Amino acid sequence: MKTAATKILLVQGGLGDSVGPVLERHGYRVVWVSTAKSALEHVASEKLALVVIDAPSLSANAEKLCQEIKRLKELPVLMIGADASAGGVTASTYKGCADAFISRPLQLRRLLSRLEKLLPAGLTLELRCGELVFRPADGILRKRNEEIYLNPKLSKLLQLFMQRQGEVLPRKLLMQQVWETDYLGDTRTLDVHIRWLREAIEDNPTEPAYLRTVRGQGYRFDNPKAKK
Repeated sequence: MKTAATKILLVQGGLGDSVGPVLERHGYRVVWVSTAKSALEHVASEKLALVVIDAPSLSANAEKLCQEIKRLKELPVLMIGADASAGGVTASTYKGCADAFISRPLQLRRLLSRLEKLLPAGLTLELRCGELVFRPADGILRKRNEEIYLNPKLSKLLQLFMQRQGEVLPRKLLMQQVWETDYLGDTRTLDVHIRWLREAIEDNPTEPAYLRTVRGQGYRFDNPKAKK
């Protein structure tokens, strides 16, 4: 499978809430610009997977910018509109230009789902933390010069941890997200998978640097290099 890190151009002006940090936490490389001019320069000179335009935050005409981008390159464009209930623009405004539209207030799952559907064939998500690089699409974990294949459950578990670095994830949440169950009467399966995951990612699984146990609460995934 041909793979590449996905680089997104985010065109967002002003000081409003940015989707940039959210996308970066979920493994995307984000190039953030605040003007139409800068956006067009990046489109012309860089290899991008797609473009996200936050229309309400721009002083420029977002529809015109979208058309200019399409004239330069055949890049997928996701347009973010204002809150429709407050009289903001709707999807019909950008029909024939943007490949997808989403309005505020943004829902994270919906945003990520739209992005994934727009990604060109052959690109896949890469998650990074310390010396670990993980591709959820094919379950390949790279640790320094070593490649390790993770089975589907371990892949889902590691993806969840890497996308929510620094957060304490309760055991119940892990069971819900990975095994799709609320049953906590027997969590030995989770214990076994945590052990297997540590054997894959840690230099010393008995003294984990990445995947820490938070007693009475759950687990937290950290970047050990960030603490030095």
